[in-house]
Amino acid sequence: MSRLRFTITMSLDGHVAGPNQSVTNPLGEGGQELHNWVFGDA
Repeated sequence: MSRLRFTITMSLDGHVAGPNQSVTNPLGEGGQELHNWVFGDA
């Protein structure tokens, strides 16, 4: 049996990426801001 393990963050309202997500902008506009709580303000 294969296992897949990944980590992802999600905002309280269920978003994992900002608007206008694309191949060249995978987190969408402002999407990195959703993940700043993990990495701090770095």
